[in-house]
Amino acid sequence: GSTIDHGLVLFFPGPGSFTGEDVAELQVHGSRAVAAKILETITGFEGVRHAEPGEFTRRAFLNGRLDLVETEALADLVNAET
Repeated sequence: GSTIDHGLVLFFPGPGSFTGEDVAELQVHGSRAVAAKILETITGFEGVRHAEPGEFTRRAFLNGRLDLVETEALADLVNAET
């Protein structure tokens, strides 16, 4: 293929990551077209998919990285209007 964009990949090894699992984070430019093309390309690889809403928090809770109070507080923060 051809170059889509230049960006940065950050790798957070488990168990020191938010979820307690190995996590890769992509930082790319703000264009929706670029982000969509990158997501389309990387989800073509076996084992790569979009995360579901709340999935990282759920994984952190299930892996003992957050307790129930912290998980509920994070949900309140995300859903706050101000």
